[in-house]
Amino acid sequence: MSEVIIRRNHRPSLPRFAALNAAWIERYHHMEDSDKAMVATPEIYIDNGGHVFTAHVDEVCVGAVALKPHADGQWELTKMAVDPAYGGRGIGMALLNAAEDYARDELGLTRLFLLSNTVLDRAKRLYERNGWVQNHAGPHPVYERANYGMEKRL
Repeated sequence: MSEVIIRRNHRPSLPRFAALNAAWIERYHHMEDSDKAMVATPEIYIDNGGHVFTAHVDEVCVGAVALKPHADGQWELTKMAVDPAYGGRGIGMALLNAAEDYARDELGLTRLFLLSNTVLDRAKRLYERNGWVQNHAGPHPVYERANYGMEKRL
């Protein structure tokens, strides 16, 4: 496989960021209002002070993840997706490491959180291998599909 290049806030990749996320959401769940907003205007993740990391192989965006700031000062790791054709090649780990490193080294954060669903068992294993710990189980008050939360101390 060609080298994986991670880019931060690469605006030409935002439509692909949205498409990758919409595809996995529709595969495992259904689109919620926040998902529809992400597809319609993916630049909100950057314009609202967040960061989008995209993984590129031969100049094709094959994966993405975002860091999203919340009004209470917390930061969320969100919207991670990898093109299924590129699964199992370490792209998810490369994206996760890039986002965590940036959060710690550039933003000065000491903690990140994420929300997910147990149906995504491969994702949960990836997070656990990378030091994330579960801090919530059960329904989430905002996101219908989220049934657990995790955090990582950076």
